[in-house]
Amino acid sequence: MMSDVMMIQIENLYRTFHHAGNEVPVLKDINLNIQEGECVILKGVSGSGKTSLLSLIAGLDKPSSGKVLIEGEPISKLPDLFASELRAKKIGMIFQHFNLFDHLSVEENVTIPLIPSGLQMNEIELKVDNALTLANIAHKKEAEASRLSGGEKQRTAIARALVANPNIILCDEPTANLDRDNSLLFIEILKELHALGKTIVIATHDPLFDTLSFKSTIIPMVDGQIVES
Repeated sequence: MMSDVMMIQIENLYRTFHHAGNEVPVLKDINLNIQEGECVILKGVSGSGKTSLLSLIAGLDKPSSGKVLIEGEPISKLPDLFASELRAKKIGMIFQHFNLFDHLSVEENVTIPLIPSGLQMNEIELKVDNALTLANIAHKKEAEASRLSGGEKQRTAIARALVANPNIILCDEPTANLDRDNSLLFIEILKELHALGKTIVIATHDPLFDTLSFKSTIIPMVDGQIVES
């Protein structure tokens, strides 16, 4: 369910990189408001700027100008340490390449985001178990990540993103390395997260996201700009 609370505000956002003495504009005058509980699909081909926009929303990168606010806090203006703390509390990230530690178990991979939290071990175990159950991967908690299938790795990555119970879930090309069946399973988990009131932003060019069974907003991106759908 959407509320009137503004979770993400993006104002006059530009991102330019310097390459071989030239300025290369990647994002140009992005303005976007995303409400609590909204699911937004950033749709565009490779190079359209959608992954760069996700990185700025997460505070992993800084804009050349403009600003990004997370629940009213200017993550784009915060020093890296404080941006990292804000991200740890409020944002869960699901990456295209899963970014798991292959030598660790599923349970250990999902525990990692909670290590700096200062929680008691029994609290951590409860949060990990809840996240594993929600992502439908609890039956593999003892398995080493290197022995998982692509779909199982993705569900582990989902559990890791959920373990701190963030309000915002960011997904970067989440089905790029999945077959159709596992992609559909991933979308079903997104549907459950949407029903829980999570704010979800997905960067993708997968046509499966064009006709979701739950309410979503498609934001087309071309050459670093948002275009009218």
